[in-house]
Amino acid sequence: MYFVLIETAGNQKYIFSTNKLKENIGASELTYQASTKWLLEAIGNISNNQPLTVWQDSQRLRQTLLSPEKNPPIEASEQNHIEVIVAASGKALVLTRTEEQATRLIQAVTHKALIEAPGLEVLGVYLPFEWERDALGEKNRELHQRYEAVRATRPSADLRFLRVPIAADCQNSSLPAAMLRANPDGGSPQTLSQMSVAKQSASDGGKERVEKLLKKSLPNCGFAGDTNDLEKIKDLDWLAIVHADGNGLGQIFLNFHEHIEATTAADNRDYINQLRQFSIGLDICTEKAFLSALDQLPASPTTDPDKQLIPLTPLILGGDDLTVVCDGRSALPFITKFLAAFEQETAVSHEGVGNIVAEVAQAALGVNRLSACAGISIVKLHFPFSVAYELASALIKSAKRKISTMISNPVIDKRFPCSALDFHIVYDASDVSFDRIRSKLTTSTSEKSEEKGTEAPPALLYKRPYVVTPMEKLAETTGVAWAAFHNWQNLLSQVKVLTAIDEEGRKVLPNSQVHDLRVALYQGKAVADARYRLIRDRYPKQGLTTLAGDDLSLFQSEPGTNIPMTALIDALDASEFMRRPQTDQPTATESAVLA
Repeated sequence: MYFVLIETAGNQKYIFSTNKLKENIGASELTYQASTKWLLEAIGNISNNQPLTVWQDSQRLRQTLLSPEKNPPIEASEQNHIEVIVAASGKALVLTRTEEQATRLIQAVTHKALIEAPGLEVLGVYLPFEWERDALGEKNRELHQRYEAVRATRPSADLRFLRVPIAADCQNSSLPAAMLRANPDGGSPQTLSQMSVAKQSASDGGKERVEKLLKKSLPNCGFAGDTNDLEKIKDLDWLAIVHADGNGLGQIFLNFHEHIEATTAADNRDYINQLRQFSIGLDICTEKAFLSALDQLPASPTTDPDKQLIPLTPLILGGDDLTVVCDGRSALPFITKFLAAFEQETAVSHEGVGNIVAEVAQAALGVNRLSACAGISIVKLHFPFSVAYELASALIKSAKRKISTMISNPVIDKRFPCSALDFHIVYDASDVSFDRIRSKLTTSTSEKSEEKGTEAPPALLYKRPYVVTPMEKLAETTGVAWAAFHNWQNLLSQVKVLTAIDEEGRKVLPNSQVHDLRVALYQGKAVADARYRLIRDRYPKQGLTTLAGDDLSLFQSEPGTNIPMTALIDALDASEFMRRPQTDQPTATESAVLA
């Protein structure tokens, strides 16, 4: 028998290499189809007797994969030629009976990708194995190592788009144009590359596939299909690019056989069934968490009286990944609810897969749930999308890096499930690199270090990232003090102070005073603290101590590093993006804070 891995590479570059939202949606859909729809079509061409050949939608695909009749165990009969273990967005694991079937399967899928999705990198590798002798868990690890080795030797997909002879530039990408297309807005025809055309053609299918998830809970709602749809939404002036990703899932998959104690050839069937269920269960958890968080986004009316438009465009939704473009003023409530819901969904049973996700999490992490991190970049409507996504990607890396360093399970010395987020609002578009942004959010301490009289490290004007996981779930971790310091609920308490309104409808803390505090922060810690004490004494009953580290300072030393930090700028930024302008009504998150 043969163990086959087909996986797409460079997904982020492929999906987000253009500023056209319609093309981003189409690119995501093509990445999904490569290891699902195209895979089933290829299996149908290879094995006419294989019942796993009919493509309908992602829901039917899961049911088919879990069905022994439609996806029969390969070892049960000589007539069973192909069995699919995993068929998810961008990745497929398959068993074939012969080497010819393995090579034909890879050839069919990669050839389809060359035609239907120019620029998408799809690579397949396979390994022989003996069912009675080889443990599939170890073979899976070896298969992925071979994939990485082969991938390293392949030339870039960019070399497929040569510029000799000279060709005009595609107006949506850096590639050479392959055709002219009529401009829907009039004017000169559009010059488009093969990649742009393919992505645009797949866009509607991608939108429809995700919208099917809404039918049961929100039958009269739809998602925005492109930037034009978003621009039509009343009062929408900011967009957010939200990128969320599960923590530690790559390592869990590689060591999956150890977590379920299927380490011998005798355990192969158990390994296959549980890996398939875990992959599908992860999809279900992410989708359910996504749907539960949609109530943070107010739907807008459309020209169709029976349909409303949710100010959100899903780009990636599958596995443990979520990337969306949405209303910037609802992004923070949306993602905090998603992260909380993701933890909850991974801890409970789901139809068809049972408690597999929670059980594997317990074995791998010592806790019966998974967690995720998110990066949120909030920008103006016409800000370059690819740049905003790069910032969101850097923000999620910041959150993951911090929690992996600071939060761990003291019992088994492994990372502990902890969800966190990092965010930034782009007011100044002149330089939006992550390192440059954070370097500007520092101020002098005007203090000397005890050693050799040197200057102490600068104070930080932010506390990001913030921990979303409830503190009671982190009570036994090694980093509980750090998590409490960066707790999201603390930031919401500060937002409550900054947005509090008196009986006459005026802000309890005047904007002028808040502005003075913000300006003072950039003048150094001593100046900021002096200004804070002055304002605190002027408004003794307004809860200003909530904004501070202690009674005398806006700053507080971070546990584990002793670096002075303040969350005031974080709270000021968040306070502008916690209320929906369409209705001027608080979200569910705000209501809990303001109660």
